[in-house]
Amino acid sequence: MRALLGALLLGGLTAAPLAVAEEVAMSCDVQDTSVNHARRTWELSFDQANQLVYIAKTVATAAITAATITFRVDLGTGVPFSFVIDRASGSIRVSGGAGTLYNGVCKVAGSSSRAS
Repeated sequence: MRALLGALLLGGLTAAPLAVAEEVAMSCDVQDTSVNHARRTWELSFDQANQLVYIAKTVATAAITAATITFRVDLGTGVPFSFVIDRASGSIRVSGGAGTLYNGVCKVAGSSSRAS
């Protein structure tokens, strides 16, 4: 009986999903597509298990796949921005109502590698 109870307990623990989702931090350097060519950096992190992105003290739902990270968020300007990050190259495109606003590159924080 003890052996059976121990086996059930051990089996249940190993089959249980991880309680803590892994977040990946990224730094994205972008340039404005207007004539000003202003530069800015966004620090963000994403949680693939829960399909969430954290950016500028804002949480947004996201579609996170092995190939891309896409999400839409209002960063306090009243205008929602659409973000598309290619995970293989790290390229980022940020769009608004007037089309593409920013282009750039994202890197995993603390690493020289592209978005992964």
